Amino acid sequence: MKLRSVTPFPLGLAVATAFSSLAVAQSPADMLDAILDSREIPVTVDNFVRAATNIEFGKYLALSGGVNTLIHVREPTPVERQPTIRMNRDTLYSMAVIDISEGATLTLPDTGERYISAQIVNQDHFMNEVFVGGGAHTLDLDTFETPYVVAIIRTLVNAGDPDDVAAVHALQDAITLETGSSKPFVPPNYDRESFDAVLKAAIELGRHATDSSRTFGPSGEVEPIRHFLGAAIGWGGLPDQQALYLNVEPGLPVGEYRIDVPADVPVDAFWSISLYNADGFYEENVLGAYNINSVSGARNDDGSMTVHLGGCEDGRANCLPIMAGWNYTVRLYEPGAEILDGSWVFPTVQPVN
Repeated sequence: MKLRSVTPFPLGLAVATAFSSLAVAQSPADMLDAILDSREIPVTVDNFVRAATNIEFGKYLALSGGVNTLIHVREPTPVERQPTIRMNRDTLYSMAVIDISEGATLTLPDTGERYISAQIVNQDHFMNEVFVGGGAHTLDLDTFETPYVVAIIRTLVNAGDPDDVAAVHALQDAITLETGSSKPFVPPNYDRESFDAVLKAAIELGRHATDSSRTFGPSGEVEPIRHFLGAAIGWGGLPDQQALYLNVEPGLPVGEYRIDVPADVPVDAFWSISLYNADGFYEENVLGAYNINSVSGARNDDGSMTVHLGGCEDGRANCLPIMAGWNYTVRLYEPGAEILDGSWVFPTVQPVN
């Protein structure tokens, strides 16, 4: 979505200007409504989460062309087109902005042992349900509380295996959506300057949030400040029971580093490490290497895995190039209780001597 940046002008002047135009054959009431609709909405800490979410909805609508239309991303998040900050490249995304005012049914295929989930995000960035596995799932106002939601569907893929990618494409094509209403979603006209100012401040504060606990989920299960920050630094993140995100800002210069991951990470699905630039996005590199996960990464003889950050020129396995301001996110999908209660801690990055 492209936001216009126009200096607001006083309502009295706007009304006078509208009434003086003989080219517009509208009643005064219609003209006033049109003027009010066109005015940009200032963004503050109070409406930032709703604004950020409506803007994200607008981005997905620009891709799909309208509500209730599924879009399937056929490759891991393209580096040249990253609509949302800190996206993953472990799964293929399918998405839709859905009008649930008259109810809807989202059906996921049976994927066997392969991870698939459908996260339903409402307009206040609350996730009242995440559906895991195949089946028909009902979407209604009683459950999700706003007339529009976005469904974010993640299907695990081994991006280095063309046959596996093709298998996931077939699973994506088997996803269906039935709805009772198709009212167009029109994103409000937010003031770009104030939105960017709040976003910048939130991202800076979010650098001090080391994990995603109590950041994503239903309204009664999130902490308000973390919920606010989550809309800026990781919009669309999964609730704790589905995934825990560890955002690591090591503050280290470009060099050679490693993370030694044991064989027995306590997750029921999988784990991954994604490398981002200072702004929280993938930065193109000649290797096309942006993430390592427990499914496709090369393991050591004992089942552990060594993830290298920097020093990739010699062709070492599991290596992610780094840049000034580099940082990374660890994703722990379906984390065990020992991760959630803090008794098991993911290993930290270490310099290579």
